Amino acid sequence: MAAANDAARSLVIQRAASEHIALLQELYVEAARWRAGRGITLWDEHAFTAAYIERFMREKEVFIALADGDGIGCFAIQWSDPEIWRELDHEAAGYLHRLVVSRKYGGMRLGYRLLEWAEEYVKSQGKRFFRLDCMAENKGLNQYYAEAGFAFVRTAAGEGWSANLYEKKLR
Repeated sequence: MAAANDAARSLVIQRAASEHIALLQELYVEAARWRAGRGITLWDEHAFTAAYIERFMREKEVFIALADGDGIGCFAIQWSDPEIWRELDHEAAGYLHRLVVSRKYGGMRLGYRLLEWAEEYVKSQGKRFFRLDCMAENKGLNQYYAEAGFAFVRTAAGEGWSANLYEKKLR
């Protein structure tokens, strides 16, 4: 646990680059497997190919959290999300997607640190809202985001999915 605590102290969050593709794949595959082991079938581990990660990085601002070269977590920010937020999509908002923390670092509140960093980044871009969505039926994750200070906005539904929408008003 001491090594994990040292990693948490030396955490660096930066924009992901091509040399991080393998680390991003590892993080997302690990998260998909962990979720599947708990009956949450949100992500297919086989979808996280190098080509997928490269496209993901072109379409969104992807960030990776590192400690001594170890991939600890990652997330993406996008500046519009009409597919999920529909008519509530707004230019004054930044949208968080695919937040992951390696299970090796679970229980250290690193997810909250990544959320705080992402919130500051969105604010630094002149946005007034920090938004995210999560599966409506994932009670634990919904509680996590509520405890992180996000306010429930509404539930959005599509073919085969429903997501709860959350936001923070930024000062």
